[in-house]
Amino acid sequence: PLVLLGGFVLAPQVSDPCTPSATTTVAPTTTTVAPTTTTVAPTTTTTTTTTLAPALYNVGAEGPGGGIVFYDAGSIQSWGRYLEVACIGWSDGICGGSDVTDPTAIWGSYGALISGADGTAIGTGAQNTTDIVDGCAMGCIAAPLANDLVLGGQSDWFLPSKDELNALCKWAYGDTVNAVCNEEGYGSFSLTNGGFSTGNYWSSSEVNDDRAWNQGFSYGNQNDAAKFYSNSVRPVRAF
Repeated sequence: PLVLLGGFVLAPQVSDPCTPSATTTVAPTTTTVAPTTTTVAPTTTTTTTTTLAPALYNVGAEGPGGGIVFYDAGSIQSWGRYLEVACIGWSDGICGGSDVTDPTAIWGSYGALISGADGTAIGTGAQNTTDIVDGCAMGCIAAPLANDLVLGGQSDWFLPSKDELNALCKWAYGDTVNAVCNEEGYGSFSLTNGGFSTGNYWSSSEVNDDRAWNQGFSYGNQNDAAKFYSNSVRPVRAF
């Protein structure tokens, strides 16, 4: 109710003056920053190995040493796959020229056995030649002639073994049917390929103290001959 005091009308207070004033509380703002995670993908290095197919050669084609491929084993063997014969005129280290006739030489070491030089199979000529060059103390000439040759950038030429020489003879005669060249000299094939002399050629296969295997390119027959005879030499190489 209104109270009249000294002509004033006092309105009753709505709020209690003893009540503390309202306090506004502002909640603190908390900002949470999410951690940034950077993931680096691992680097993978891939190595690609390219295997090149080995070069294939046909019999009668030129070989890496500038000669002619005369034998193909059909697959890689312990000694290689192909046999290549040195070209005509090989003796001065180049193909052609005036030295078109194969040189002749004695086998050497007559009366003395050379240990290890008795391999006859295809693939044994290189080792035979090494054994002759290393073990001969009595004038061996044929094997060193082949061993010392550098031709077409190749220095691994050797005197062929008995069977390698027979394979060479068969190619020279164009004989693909007989085990021994030109049916051991009784066939009807003719000497055609390679420019060989019509005489005997030395192999690197020793028979005994006094004799070694050779082959007649006049007919194709194989014989053993005294080591002091002079026969023709034609180096070959394997690859």
